[in-house]
Amino acid sequence: MDAPTYPPATAYEPPSVAPYELSLRNVSVAELSSAPAAWAIVVKHMPSMKFVVSTPMAKPHLANMTVVDFAGFINQADSPAIAAIDEELRRLPASEKPAQ
Repeated sequence: MDAPTYPPATAYEPPSVAPYELSLRNVSVAELSSAPAAWAIVVKHMPSMKFVVSTPMAKPHLANMTVVDFAGFINQADSPAIAAIDEELRRLPASEKPAQ
């Protein structure tokens, strides 16, 4: 069996960093709850999240699950609240956002 030959690349494009956007889909619950202003927005639109994340069963997962992940447990996964929260999180000043 002959090894395949690959033609050389025509041009190299260095990778670029995607801009960071604060969203319920890319930030863990632990990160959001560490920023009081961001967590207040979440609780305002989804008051039951405060209870859900305080349960002993949920505590080990706060650092690796997002609000969207938990929303499936409270029947709000397709909720318009998610879009409203994301919109308010985008408008937060940088000083009130969770650390990246």
